[in-house]
Amino acid sequence: MWQRKQTIFLVVAVILTVVTLSMQIGSFQTAGVSVAKVFNLWFTDPLGKHHFDVWPLFAILLPTAALGSYTIFIYHNRKAQALFCALNALLIVGWYVCFFVVSQMVSDKSWGAADFKPMWPAVLPAVALILYLMARRAILADEKLVRSLDRIRD
Repeated sequence: MWQRKQTIFLVVAVILTVVTLSMQIGSFQTAGVSVAKVFNLWFTDPLGKHHFDVWPLFAILLPTAALGSYTIFIYHNRKAQALFCALNALLIVGWYVCFFVVSQMVSDKSWGAADFKPMWPAVLPAVALILYLMARRAILADEKLVRSLDRIRD
């Protein structure tokens, strides 16, 4: 299982997803001063109160991590593995769409003059997306190789 390069791609992608789930992904700033911190599940307002208006980000990224973990262990079924890699890639694209929409909705609702500034952990799902696509490509190459070898044996 660990000999295959796609397994390494999948493990790193899952780790990046979990790191993103647990770190601050952005902040709202007014005149260079942070007014609110944004995480995947909540944002903290200037008074320190948690608001869970950004929960869709968490709701998309958590199944991505779980599905990625499952994908690692179904290495005997390459077709399903490739399908789950594609599904994870779509979920991450959906996370970025939701990330943009939620940041606009929260900034319009709460602080009219505050600007949203994404932080470096918000880039990690993009790296995971690339890794899922690389893993999918390697899985499909393995499947093609196995089929060609089966054809030679017959």
